[in-house]
Amino acid sequence: MTTVIRLRFLLSLLLTVLFLLVLASPLADGGVQLKVYERKIKVRSNHRTTQNLIVCNITDKPSNKYGLIGTKLPNTVFYRINSSSAPSSVRSSLPGIVSNSFAAWNAATNGVSFSNAGNTSKNLSRNDGQNIIAWNRLSRSTLGTTYIRYNSATGSVVDVDTILNSRQPWDWVDPDSVNPDKDCATNNAYDAQNILVHELGHWVGLEDLYSSNEEDLTMYGYGSKQELKKDTLESGDSLGAQSIYP
Repeated sequence: MTTVIRLRFLLSLLLTVLFLLVLASPLADGGVQLKVYERKIKVRSNHRTTQNLIVCNITDKPSNKYGLIGTKLPNTVFYRINSSSAPSSVRSSLPGIVSNSFAAWNAATNGVSFSNAGNTSKNLSRNDGQNIIAWNRLSRSTLGTTYIRYNSATGSVVDVDTILNSRQPWDWVDPDSVNPDKDCATNNAYDAQNILVHELGHWVGLEDLYSSNEEDLTMYGYGSKQELKKDTLESGDSLGAQSIYP
């Protein structure tokens, strides 16, 4: 009986080692490892007083700071939208929201074009080349998460997905009807374009920033209700993108 138990233990140990070796094996063509980068934009509590609501969104902290992930998009990026997963408050406007959000990065991403490849039913991140934007359930402290799969040798992105949190309240203010750097959105929901422009900054290759001196940047890693100012890039956002796509 002791011999049988030992054999079973050794077999179990061998299977565990083999499993770990498989996990550590290269995932991309030609033996080049495919890595996954994941970043979340976090909820920032809004404790502003009624007196301050009139300037709740004012942009007054210019910054040239930026952080780089080390990834780079191909010249043409096709994306798909899961409209059915979006909350009803933004569903009908979603194609315009997404188009506006990509357009915010156009001037800073020389040589890159973003193209709508149609709808998708996917609402989970997968290495399937679809590059999706969808809603699904995430942790309460998260507004959205972007997953980037890229070639570890070159930094070239091969698949990127953004999932926004269906557990949070969402709305949208058309930026053509307001001044995003001075005006406020609703105080009981997060603006979909405001958060999506930030998430697409990760597609571009930019890292989150967290210093209070950088809170007016699109790539500031917290989002608030009423906030619209991430709709427009600030100097650090543009400089960071232009350093990747000169």
